[in-house]
Amino acid sequence: MVLEKQATLMNKTEITVKDGDRYFFTTSSYIIENPLGVTKATLKEYSLYEMGNTKDPFGKLYKTNEGNWYDLPTDDSINPLLATLLKRAIDESEKTKRVVDVSL
Repeated sequence: MVLEKQATLMNKTEITVKDGDRYFFTTSSYIIENPLGVTKATLKEYSLYEMGNTKDPFGKLYKTNEGNWYDLPTDDSINPLLATLLKRAIDESEKTKRVVDVSL
C-alpha cells in the first residue's frame, strides 16, 4: 500500500473534546494505492496539534470521502480513547460548519 500526500491549503480548525481539552487540526488529502499503482481510496488526513504547539502534530487521523473513519497504521498512533474523543469533536465541528455554510 502506497500513500501519496497531495498539497492543500492548510487552515487551522480548533476543536474542544468532551473533557474540555482544546486542540486544533489541519487537513490534507492522501491517496492510497495498491502496489500496481491503482488508487484504492482517497482519504482526508487530519494532523492534530495541542494548543500552544503549532510545530509538531501529536498524531494523525484519516477519514474517507464518504465520512467514515479509516484506521491507518502509523508510527504516531493516538491513545484509542483520545482518538475517539477527537473523531467525535471533528465530526461535530464539520457538521456545524456545514450548517453554517448552508445558511449563508
